Amino acid sequence: YFGSVWATLAARGEVYFDSVVMFVFLLLGARVLELVARERAVREQESVVRSVPATARRLAPEAAGGGETIVATVELAVGDRVRILPGESVPADGVIEDGLSSLDEALLTGESVPVARAAGERVIGGAVNVESPLVVRVTAVGEGTVLQALLGLVEQALAAKPEISRVADRTAQWFVRRILVLAAGVGLYWAWADPERVLPTVIAVLVVSCPCALSLATPVALAAASGALARRGLLATRGHAIETLGRADLFVFDKTGTLTTGKLRVDEVVPQAPWSAAEILGIAAALERGSEHPIAGAIASASAVANGGVIATSLVALRDLRDLRNVPGRGLTATVEGERVALGSPGFVADQLGLALPPEIAALAARERTMVVLAGESGVRGAILLDDSLRPESPALVAELRRAGKRVLLLSGDEPGAVRRIAAAAGIDEWEGGASPERKVERVRELTASGAVVAMVGDGVNDAAALAAAPVSVAMGSGAFLAAATADAVLLSNRPQDLGFAVRHAALAIRRVKQNFALAFGYNLIVIPLAAMGRIPPWAAAIGMSASSAMVVLNALRLRSTADDAGSRRAA
Repeated sequence: YFGSVWATLAARGEVYFDSVVMFVFLLLGARVLELVARERAVREQESVVRSVPATARRLAPEAAGGGETIVATVELAVGDRVRILPGESVPADGVIEDGLSSLDEALLTGESVPVARAAGERVIGGAVNVESPLVVRVTAVGEGTVLQALLGLVEQALAAKPEISRVADRTAQWFVRRILVLAAGVGLYWAWADPERVLPTVIAVLVVSCPCALSLATPVALAAASGALARRGLLATRGHAIETLGRADLFVFDKTGTLTTGKLRVDEVVPQAPWSAAEILGIAAALERGSEHPIAGAIASASAVANGGVIATSLVALRDLRDLRNVPGRGLTATVEGERVALGSPGFVADQLGLALPPEIAALAARERTMVVLAGESGVRGAILLDDSLRPESPALVAELRRAGKRVLLLSGDEPGAVRRIAAAAGIDEWEGGASPERKVERVRELTASGAVVAMVGDGVNDAAALAAAPVSVAMGSGAFLAAATADAVLLSNRPQDLGFAVRHAALAIRRVKQNFALAFGYNLIVIPLAAMGRIPPWAAAIGMSASSAMVVLNALRLRSTADDAGSRRAA
């Protein structure tokens, strides 16, 4: 531009105002393509979490007549009761107090089939009530809801730059410095060979070598991949998640709630005299009250059946339950009526109370079921055997990972027998049972130190530390929020096949980034020498630069069509 101004004022030489305008137009056009790709990815991710209605039907306390008032959702408080009619969205996280219905959680999980929900079950703000009216007591509002927390994680991921983007930026900076040196050299040569051609040739070199394509190579591909994964129910909550997932070569899975359904059921109760099975279940349920672990839910359900809906038997005075301490992944201890009791894995109970397990209890380990032992200082009171079902899709996921050359390890805190059985059913050769949360972290670090790119997949509070320690981690959407908060991605759909898709698509995204780098460097290797020789005029350089930028953007956007094709095949 300034060269053209000088030529105009001097009344000699060529002007390139048209080339400058074309350059700006085409550059902005390429940037618009990038912006469209980014904004669409953001909309797809935020649509997962921006689904809460603007108003809610708040119920007055029953003492005040229980009337219904329409209020803004932001006015709701913890403890409020709201009515949700069929077709309406749940305004906040809560627990169903009255009613039985099906909820469409597709926007959150990607699952199109409504899920049955009954009194006592949790609901998440944004789900759509399908069949019958529900009364829900609000347990979290505003920033405390699951959806708002996920939105915060998404914004954090969008703000963070993965390592591959930082490498691209450093490469572009290195490239610009060399181009400036080259342009100076070209200018000196043409000043000696043909002074009239100095300005157009230097302009052509600078324009044709603009590093826009290099700068766009990574962010557009990762943005397109993020949007595609969000549509399949996997939300990347860390900037590096897609890049590292695409490079992962060792997948470490938790068992309960990850490869299995997480819907544990009590198979058998083995009491020790003089205790009965109902008493064992009642005491265990009382101790587990307030826990979100699947074992706690299974014991509570079995106790309700065995004790006629009463969680604790008359033998346990809950008002005299003190010093309750939970050890994640192992069990809990408390003082009940002056006696110290422990509930958890056989090893945990033995360590806490210094007891030897009776032979008939120790022999239960051969059943290859999850076993929980209840004992007091006076002796072992009984054992509870629980079973969990393997997700039908888990073997296919393991087989797909192994075909892709990935190692698969099952790492669980459950009894080794139960872990061995699930590993065999899923097709996993490497497994380890009885792993405490500390052991999981230690194992992940050992594997990482050996050179493996470890992807940890889990769902529970006891997995949180291991998820945080792994180079990349995925939390199941149905699991504990602490696990989701520490993971790099959340599988909201809870479908193993979507994790398989995410691994494939992340690897494809990395290939697209490498293709974009190859296209950008290949373009520069061809056109920069031609521009330096004076074979490319500035206007053609502007077209070439913009074409190279558009080329890498369109190549990255192919990730969307690949994901759409996969989604269409799944729907079919």
